[in-house]
Amino acid sequence: MTCTQRTVVEPESFIAEQYAYFPMRIGQFKAYQTDSIVFDFSPDGSTRLDSTRTYVKELVTDTFRDNSGTLTYTIEWYERKNEQAPWIIKQTNAAIRTSSQAIYSESNLRFLKLVFPLDMRTEWNGNLWIDQNKEIEIAGERLRPFSNWGYEVDSFDVPAVVGQFAFDSTLLITEADDQNILERRFSKVRYAKNIGLVWREQWILDTQYCNQIPFPADCETLPWDQKAEKGYILRQTLISFN
Repeated sequence: MTCTQRTVVEPESFIAEQYAYFPMRIGQFKAYQTDSIVFDFSPDGSTRLDSTRTYVKELVTDTFRDNSGTLTYTIEWYERKNEQAPWIIKQTNAAIRTSSQAIYSESNLRFLKLVFPLDMRTEWNGNLWIDQNKEIEIAGERLRPFSNWGYEVDSFDVPAVVGQFAFDSTLLITEADDQNILERRFSKVRYAKNIGLVWREQWILDTQYCNQIPFPADCETLPWDQKAEKGYILRQTLISFN
């Protein structure tokens, strides 16, 4: 009779490996290409589409302790119109990683990006600090982008190709995937170990197309990028990091 030796993975070690999806260190930077399409009403009553490409960079510059004593990382957010233009700082964000949470704050909005430990059954309210009825303005139009979000793990520790990079271990999260005849809310992100966010896609779209009389026969089948009247589609892809 022969026995095979079993390897036992301690829970603490398992969780520690997952922290690598949200690494925090001073001097770390990530740069992205961001492509967006903004939907807006035009004077003739049709929908105008404005496509733009910008480049953004996140740089971790410092740390401080918040009111509760939690270590918080300061992140400077830069933008430029093309790869030859100088970087211009636009805002300062913040990030926290505790033993059970990864939190990212930007534009006075606080997101619970990840919870630990993660598995294929993990679901959580990543927008618990945000009123789902909160409105923002896009191209002069008011929207409620955070209605009906629900975070869940799609896959983790899987290889993936993102842009020009091939990663051995990535984590794919659906942050929102909801729609009705008036609204489409979709947000999906991918993280790579020891790097963090490497890809994002969001669809925040509203329409009154299905409110016509007579009721359009293709109301539910017409793609959202054809019937949307306001909002945006955004795709963000990592192009450099250290």
